[in-house]
Amino acid sequence: MNEKLQKIAQMLKSADDIAVYCHTNPDGDAISCALSLCRALRQLGKTVTPVCDSPVPEKYLFMEGADAFVMPDKKVHEAALAVDCSDLARLGGAGRSFLSARKRAAVDHHKSHDPFAETDYTEADAAACAEIIYLLLDGMRLVDKGTAALLFAGIVADSGCFQYPSTTERTHSIACRLMSYGIDSADIIYRVYRRVTPEVFALKTRVLSKCRFFDGGKIALVSFMSGDFESTRTAPSDTEGIISSAIDIDGVEVAFAVSEVKDKNFKVSVRTKSTADASDIAAAFGGGGHSRAAGCRLNGFYEDVVDKLLKAARDRM
Repeated sequence: MNEKLQKIAQMLKSADDIAVYCHTNPDGDAISCALSLCRALRQLGKTVTPVCDSPVPEKYLFMEGADAFVMPDKKVHEAALAVDCSDLARLGGAGRSFLSARKRAAVDHHKSHDPFAETDYTEADAAACAEIIYLLLDGMRLVDKGTAALLFAGIVADSGCFQYPSTTERTHSIACRLMSYGIDSADIIYRVYRRVTPEVFALKTRVLSKCRFFDGGKIALVSFMSGDFESTRTAPSDTEGIISSAIDIDGVEVAFAVSEVKDKNFKVSVRTKSTADASDIAAAFGGGGHSRAAGCRLNGFYEDVVDKLLKAARDRM
């Protein structure tokens, strides 16, 4: 471990009551980081609580401890660690709880990270925050089979099952080390990356059939409206990964997934290839992320939101 990770390790070792915070609307990487930390630190006799202001998506409930997340409350924890979170706002309703802790640290891998803790450690080149948490827990000699399974799930989730450009030699090396604990890697990959419920399959086919293309096929737009969710009995949390079908199309350089969260409020996912930076596009609207995958929120009428996104993409292509 480097000096900053050692400092975070020392903070965790010296505290008896620790809260681990996920960003709002948590994804597989954030969930795996929080749960692996909780599992590992309990081996040291610590009281560790995973905190998030949003429920865990159904697809990740298979992870050990996924049902233990609590909503933020007024309890003041001795130490707080935020994982996979680019800024304080991304903690949503858990932000105030995080700030109330006596000691605070953050571990992240977003290019757009804005420091918000006493100790912030970021590796923008890491394919998943779970890579960094592995280095932290391995340095503390706290990795076992159960923790390895959780960390492997996070790496699979954020690396696109080792397909995204952020995947490095170290990503594969860490994955190999985790597999050496005897985890069921095939089952984890199926649950995280391949498994689709009938409802989500119906949502995917419905929205992809209406995918819109602009600028000679260089920009693709997938829209998830309230009617789509109602008809398929799904929710905005079920849209994860569907955008990959758009960015994988030959000729598409920028893909947007626009999800209607509530009236005139949209969650936007951005994916790019080589001609534009996804985090730069998202940053134009107060969001952020990685060079090839990012996100933001926009308010307004749907067509106005689309026009703004198209302009941002064109300006950066």
